[in-house]
Amino acid sequence: MYSVPSLICLSAITFFLAKGAGGVMLKERESARVVSGLEAKALASEERQKELEASIERLKTEEGVMEEIKDKFSVTREGEHVAIIVDERRAATSTGVPERAWYKRFWAAIISLYESR
Repeated sequence: MYSVPSLICLSAITFFLAKGAGGVMLKERESARVVSGLEAKALASEERQKELEASIERLKTEEGVMEEIKDKFSVTREGEHVAIIVDERRAATSTGVPERAWYKRFWAAIISLYESR
């Protein structure tokens, strides 16, 4: 049992068993990561389904249909009035004097030194 060929053979078997166990562990970790991702997607899908079902239930009523038409097409019924409130306009920052690029300022400084002489 302590001969060199048997030790080499047992070492090789141990190496391959350890390598196989390591591969199984890596696959288990990857599978756990995939499962957690799928669970998160399933929860998101369930929430989305609840939202869609609530939206469908709202659209089954006449009030829901009228609200949706008003939102999509900006229309009103006869006798209804709409007030549109607009914020005051502010001057855009780009309407002021734009600052020149650094290389243009540098070139202007060089030119001004030669012109002053």
